[in-house]
Amino acid sequence: MANLFDYLDWRGDIPFSQVPFNQIDALMLAHISYSIFDGLAPESFGKKISFEELAGHLKSADDFERRTNTGYLINKRTTELFFKCASCVRFKDTLISGMRAIFDEKRREQFAAMVYSIDALSILSYRGTDDTLLGWEEDFNLAWLDEIPSQADALAYFLEAADFFDTDFVITGHSKGGNLAVNTAVRCGKDLQKRISRVYNFDGPGFPCEFFQLPEYKAVEKRIVSVYPQFSVVGMLFCHPKKYQIVESSESAVMQHDAVSWQILGSQFVQKKRFDKASIVFKKGFNEWVDGLEKERRKVFVTALFDVINASGVSTLDEMQKNAIPCSARMISAFASLEKSTRKEVMSILSLFRHSMESALPVMKHIWRER
Repeated sequence: MANLFDYLDWRGDIPFSQVPFNQIDALMLAHISYSIFDGLAPESFGKKISFEELAGHLKSADDFERRTNTGYLINKRTTELFFKCASCVRFKDTLISGMRAIFDEKRREQFAAMVYSIDALSILSYRGTDDTLLGWEEDFNLAWLDEIPSQADALAYFLEAADFFDTDFVITGHSKGGNLAVNTAVRCGKDLQKRISRVYNFDGPGFPCEFFQLPEYKAVEKRIVSVYPQFSVVGMLFCHPKKYQIVESSESAVMQHDAVSWQILGSQFVQKKRFDKASIVFKKGFNEWVDGLEKERRKVFVTALFDVINASGVSTLDEMQKNAIPCSARMISAFASLEKSTRKEVMSILSLFRHSMESALPVMKHIWRER
């Protein structure tokens, strides 16, 4: 089996002029976007820096250790993967510009984007959810907000980039970044849609089912490539495109969300015919649960949930994992301190979730036997 590191061993010495940009390259750049380049890569679209030069700046950065700590869920070899890209023929001359990062506690937003320039092609990449609790809170807010702040800023970012560059675009993203990529392609308007050659959604959370009936979605549908691991949780949230690939992963359960674990053969993913049974059960149970809740109840639940989580006293999943006992104690105390009516509502909603999952299990077992 082979992953993104092996891909660079196979294809790293082949320039894009010989083997054109493909879906594995799109995944590579989407994952590299988790790297903490803030302050090292230019914010302006008018200034560009190559991977090779940026790697030198990163290695000599005073806060190098901080920048290499991508957190609990982001692959710990991300910086190593970037350095390998920066030293190979295929990626070392890739130019990066427009590095923007937003972390806004008031708006409850975690967002980052950048543009990679390869010859006459511009690849716009949206960073997925990072290790911060704020980033995960914004993801959960998809359950009740018509538009989360990152979606608005992702669209504004593309409009600005499209005004500066006179090229066509590939838009890519992993996790929340995949959601932002699809949403931007749908919402950007007819003229800009014509300049989008491909959209890559790598295990990104979905949308309300009616989103996929929009004329604006239909206009770009054939250019959207959606890829999910066999055990997908994030990508199974809400409705997702009808056409997709299922990729084999070397990890198990929820850790299959890690794109570095996805298996590759040449310039293609190693594909599977169907999702794992547990992933199917989760999709059915979760989405029936969400659909059965009014938006106001979803808002109450998510708000209360993160009031409790944020009471942990830490700001990242990594810190929470390292301080599990004191964090748990603070969260239990915070839950007990919720207003009685809110606490009762949360417990009621959780009970509905358990019921939805229990109802989904025998149904999916029957479907699986039929296959």
